Amino acid sequence: MTIQIDSGIPKFHVHIENASTLMPVFIVRPDQYEKVLAKFPDVAEKIHTTWGVDQNNYSTSITTADAMITYRFPKETLSVDGKSLKLLQILGAGVDYLLPLNWVPKGVTVLTNSGAHVPKASQSGLMALMMLNARLPQISWGQRQKKWNRIFTDTVTNKTVLIVGVGAIGGGIAKLAKDFGMKVLGIRKSGKPMPNVDEMHLPESLDSLLPRADFVVLNTALTDETRFLMSDKEFSRMKKGSALLNMSRGGLVDPAALDKALRSEHLSGAIIDVTYPEPPPEDWPYWDTPNLIITPHVLSDDIDEYIPRTLDIFFNNLRNHFANKPLTNVVDLDRSY
Repeated sequence: MTIQIDSGIPKFHVHIENASTLMPVFIVRPDQYEKVLAKFPDVAEKIHTTWGVDQNNYSTSITTADAMITYRFPKETLSVDGKSLKLLQILGAGVDYLLPLNWVPKGVTVLTNSGAHVPKASQSGLMALMMLNARLPQISWGQRQKKWNRIFTDTVTNKTVLIVGVGAIGGGIAKLAKDFGMKVLGIRKSGKPMPNVDEMHLPESLDSLLPRADFVVLNTALTDETRFLMSDKEFSRMKKGSALLNMSRGGLVDPAALDKALRSEHLSGAIIDVTYPEPPPEDWPYWDTPNLIITPHVLSDDIDEYIPRTLDIFFNNLRNHFANKPLTNVVDLDRSY
């Protein structure tokens, strides 16, 4: 399918490469595309769009594409296939599944959709904090054991949450946490302050901050530096009775170490929306870790607005590209995110 705004010769070719094996939330639909494109008439008049599914016309489309919107594509041959490519819009906030990034052709800017998740992920983060505070992982475990496990709890007001990786999503969670009277500690690589974060720290402060937190929320990118960021040593540093939320990447947490911390009741509970590996196999030994709630990587993606928000980000960047202005959401190839 081709969407063409006028009858002139297209000046900029955008190719959308979908994959039928992905969940619907990660597939760009023509109706979504047309609706968002109508908000950017100055961009629309300058572009020509082609569509592909499962590489059915990839070999012909990619040769002239100036930009591609995609999640799955043959990255190993991109430098040969995409001779005209300038912008590569990934349908995700992280690029860890594409590491190492040594396949990125010279002159190609890789873009993420960081920010598209914020409304849904922020609400999910608040929901999970409330669940952890109410000891729902323990109560749910009691149900699975057919035990009437009555646990009475207080509110989250005046409790401390440590957000490891205060980017767009972490900032959104911080705002909602502050709305409920929580104290917010943050970690980000730049150390720059952000609204709603009472104290911002550098990554090397993790060990000193863990004992202060009632809840630890992971929202950082998965890189070689952050793999198994939370392992035996880090869990032992957390205060007894505290809890963990991981909505970012499963590889941030050593599952054996989390299992040990929960079985020993050093942690009161954990909610993980991501696993290592992902998805876990049926014989994964941590399906039955006590006081653990596992959700299948669904807490951050809004079924209705995920793709429209991604397209907003992309078209804003196209507008900047045409005006020779700086782009947002650019992947730093050296940092791998």
